Amino acid sequence: MRRFVFLIVPLVLAGCEGMEVRESQKAPLSQQISEGRGVASAVCANCHGLDQQDALRADTPALRYVLNNYDADTLHENFEEGLKVGHPDMPQFHFGPLGADVLLTYLKSIQEPQPAEG
Repeated sequence: MRRFVFLIVPLVLAGCEGMEVRESQKAPLSQQISEGRGVASAVCANCHGLDQQDALRADTPALRYVLNNYDADTLHENFEEGLKVGHPDMPQFHFGPLGADVLLTYLKSIQEPQPAEG
């Protein structure tokens, strides 16, 4: 049994060595949210508002409602890969893995149920 442990531990450690832990996942949640808010402020707020603000364009959802309409994992992949998402004249952004992480963390922190249209 001891021989098995001596053989398996180095293999497990070698496997862990290849795993990437993103810097954003190491940062405290409050820092991730703050960094994500900074990204949103710089590139999203002009149309979608910020925090609890309403959208500034009638054809865009407020940021606090975005995840009511989009799957967070899919949106993360789209932002990371630089795919165009959203309304027809929405600019294309490429946030990369870290930018997508913090932006989605921020979006999740402000989400509200979308009010019923009346």
